[in-house]
Amino acid sequence: MARKKALHERTPPKEMARKLVRMLRPAHPDYYYLKKVFQHTRELLKVRPGKVEKRLPELLTDDELLLFYEAVWHARQPGHMVMLRLLIFTGVRNAELAGVRLKDVDLNSCQLRIEQGKGKKDRYVLFPKSFRGELAQYIGSQKEKGATHLFESNRFQPYSTRRIRQIIKQYAVEAGIEKRVYPHLFRHQIITYLTKRGIISPKLQLLSGHAEEKSLAIYRDMALSDVAGEYEEAMRAFPVR
Repeated sequence: MARKKALHERTPPKEMARKLVRMLRPAHPDYYYLKKVFQHTRELLKVRPGKVEKRLPELLTDDELLLFYEAVWHARQPGHMVMLRLLIFTGVRNAELAGVRLKDVDLNSCQLRIEQGKGKKDRYVLFPKSFRGELAQYIGSQKEKGATHLFESNRFQPYSTRRIRQIIKQYAVEAGIEKRVYPHLFRHQIITYLTKRGIISPKLQLLSGHAEEKSLAIYRDMALSDVAGEYEEAMRAFPVR
């Protein structure tokens, strides 16, 4: 009861701010000075920042996923179809996808090398064996054009992250999907799917690149090949083919 009374009798925030202004005005504070003052104030009062609850974005349903990829298929843009399937199959980030070069694709092991991804460490991701033939055909056509990157414009420039966002938004509109659809959503989509299929956290971290410092020891005894079988099995039931 005493605690509730104390809270009730607190000086209103605006009034407290006026008192602080009168104290601080002679120091002619700038933004960075004030930032430091309040940082030290929080430390001295032992006030910890409140935890921000992270919520999973609204994912697409299986039907919406199929509608999206049907819209891509009807556009008859092979490069777009390969790009957007690779995006969801691998769960790579937008910038990572834009940076993939032809030489980064290993068709034999169905792996994609992500050079200097987030955290500045190279990693490998998997794609389904069922996708290998179509990807090989597309790579062949890109080599004939003299391309260096997997996805390039007509001017032989790698797609920008902005361009990839535009392409995704375009097909979402054509598919009649009202939810917000953007590159990182596909990453959430596949990670959620693989989790539901029973792939455990350490293996999922290896596939997605979600590696924290405390988890690095796990990877010393685990290779991507150890996860490949479970990934392949899970992808057989994935709605996008």
